[in-house]
Amino acid sequence: MTATLDTRPARVDIWAELPRLAQAARDHVERHPELWVASIDVFTTDLGPGSVEIYVCGDLPLSCLRLLAWWDTLAGTSVCLEMEDNPQQPKAMLFGRLQDGTQASVVAPLAAEHVTGVDRTRIGGWVLDWLRAHAVETA
Repeated sequence: MTATLDTRPARVDIWAELPRLAQAARDHVERHPELWVASIDVFTTDLGPGSVEIYVCGDLPLSCLRLLAWWDTLAGTSVCLEMEDNPQQPKAMLFGRLQDGTQASVVAPLAAEHVTGVDRTRIGGWVLDWLRAHAVETA
């Protein structure tokens, strides 16, 4: 007799997951009142836990400051300055987890003139240094 191991993820009740995601984002922002939010999108399927996508906006220095504030509150963070997806709308993005473990991304749409001289998508420390350098302009 042969046993088959089912490796599919447990199904998620998407109607229960949607309010859970919204509440996770709300709880995180309430714990960190310095965070700024322009909008929040929640995403889920029935195949596993969902995620939240938070948008911040403002002029370049303000957007960078807002992203850095989020950086300090997320666990397991990474960062990306995306150029190739749509050259007319570059964006800086953080990826990490909220305090309850919910997967989150924080996005700051940028103008093309904000990334003059940046020729390709960048990740990691280079982007973090770029955010810090541009955030300093308002300090």
